[in-house]
Amino acid sequence: MRILAIETSCDDTCVAVLENDRILSNVISSQVDLYKKWGGVVPDIAKRAHRDRIWPVLGQALKLAISCKSQAPNLKLQTNSNLPSFAKGYGGQANEKIRKIIDERMEKIDVVAVTQGPGLAIALGVGIEVAKELAKKYGKKIVAVNHVEGHILSNFLKNSRGKPERKIKFPSLVLTVSGGHTKLVLMKGIGKYEIIGETLDDAAGEALDKAAKMLGLGYPGGPIIEKLAEDGDENFLDLPRPMSKFKNCNFSFSGLKTSFYYKIRKWKEERVAEKIYDLASSYQRAVFDCLLIKLQRAIDMTKPKSLMGAGGVMANLRLRKDLRKLARKNDLQIFMPFKKELNTDNAAMVGIAGYCKAKKGEFVKNIDKLEREARLELVLDKV
Repeated sequence: MRILAIETSCDDTCVAVLENDRILSNVISSQVDLYKKWGGVVPDIAKRAHRDRIWPVLGQALKLAISCKSQAPNLKLQTNSNLPSFAKGYGGQANEKIRKIIDERMEKIDVVAVTQGPGLAIALGVGIEVAKELAKKYGKKIVAVNHVEGHILSNFLKNSRGKPERKIKFPSLVLTVSGGHTKLVLMKGIGKYEIIGETLDDAAGEALDKAAKMLGLGYPGGPIIEKLAEDGDENFLDLPRPMSKFKNCNFSFSGLKTSFYYKIRKWKEERVAEKIYDLASSYQRAVFDCLLIKLQRAIDMTKPKSLMGAGGVMANLRLRKDLRKLARKNDLQIFMPFKKELNTDNAAMVGIAGYCKAKKGEFVKNIDKLEREARLELVLDKV
């Protein structure tokens, strides 16, 4: 089964082509540079950027994955600078060259998968409208994908040669962490989920971005804090670990963010600059401790047979190291997406989720009624 996958849930315009669970192409056009002056995503700008980029990104993904003779031999991750010259600013329309690429290759696609939610509604709508247009014009079925499930199932992705081969034992306890979600999910099988805990306010990635903004570090803040934290003292600031004494597995980061603000609000810019490495390190340590404390509690409660990590924050090498240490302590195997780029938003994860749903025949019954759902939740296991 060959799947064309579209992801436009926030600030990355992404299209991928998969052969079952194998990635043939995975094109990512990031909008990060557009938001640095604003310190975060601006919905109207995001919509316009998605509309400008979706068709050239789609054409590039199809061109990389499918030729008239064969398919691409390797996983390919592309960014803005890799887009062809005809990819610039077409206001939501594909030019003749892009249309020709699409027309030639769509006949070799079996299913169109698209992110339905959760995410930024105005951005989700762009991907959904393009998916509907393709499905109608080329007679393809559509699968609507939950963004969080896509992150979870990114652990099952393979490159075009079928590597890595993984045998993940269920139930598996999944920690999914990004700028939009922080959840602990007990996965009993593909499509069978039970939410063990989740954030009651900010997501962990959002908490990192907000702290970076307080420090004047720019956007996105998480990767900047990660880099600075490498040379800092993790114990520099005495910060709380909210809800760590609660018996449940829920998270809260707003109190940590507030505590950090009050610790440094009277500091002069010179002192902040002098201690920037220590501030970044101690704050990052507090955020990650909150995650690890609750993950350990969930392990004790659910007795899983394996662990998984998913979401954009999982690209952080410090967190990955911490999670592997915790897994060894509990004598559990831990899995994370095989390439760092597959942790952040991308269409390959939408493709693998679409493939799993398509195998079960879970297609959209009425394409015209498919709508974005900004607050879409995981379908929980009813067994």
